[in-house]
Amino acid sequence: MTTLAVHALAAVRAAGGDVKLVDPERLKVVAPAPLPHDLVDRVRAARPELLKLLSSSTNPPATDIWDEAEAERAAIIEYDGGAPRAWAEALARLDPNKPPGDVPPQRWLRFIDDCGRFLDAGWAEPAAAFGWGPLDLFGCDREHPFARVDHLGLLWLVNGGRIIELQRDKAILETERGAPQSYRRRPVEVGRVVLAWEIIVPPSL
Repeated sequence: MTTLAVHALAAVRAAGGDVKLVDPERLKVVAPAPLPHDLVDRVRAARPELLKLLSSSTNPPATDIWDEAEAERAAIIEYDGGAPRAWAEALARLDPNKPPGDVPPQRWLRFIDDCGRFLDAGWAEPAAAFGWGPLDLFGCDREHPFARVDHLGLLWLVNGGRIIELQRDKAILETERGAPQSYRRRPVEVGRVVLAWEIIVPPSL
């Protein structure tokens, strides 16, 4: 199983659908409404991995997939994506069904997808070499992770675009519409800025 299959399955379920195993060689996508074309393409691209994933269990819910596969996904991220082990283990904990704090569910899913593309494109190794730490990339405000834009790490700001250049003190992004956008790396306010998966959300009253 790869992160591609996990992300594709999580995205389909976030859209209200699901992916079913018809037989060892066939998948069926069910949804209350037609899925976006790009999401259908992602499912097709992940088909071999999805077949393996769904064949290994009785189509468990997404939360079970993420819990049971953490070690495997961490290894895939580390070796295939070139990410440091600490990053690999942390990214493997991202749960698409549990957005932290004030982060909208769809925006959280996009952030996870952007993290996956960041790794797939091979940016993890140069980022580490340039001194970009986890908080620089994945950090956000402890109390208002989505609203405090000034505390968002680089990958929060990719927002469906892509990184086209990375330097020690800045990154150049390309938005979904193809416009260049410059991001200057700034000092992290340790204690105020935390990793997204470390946020503790207080219980509702």
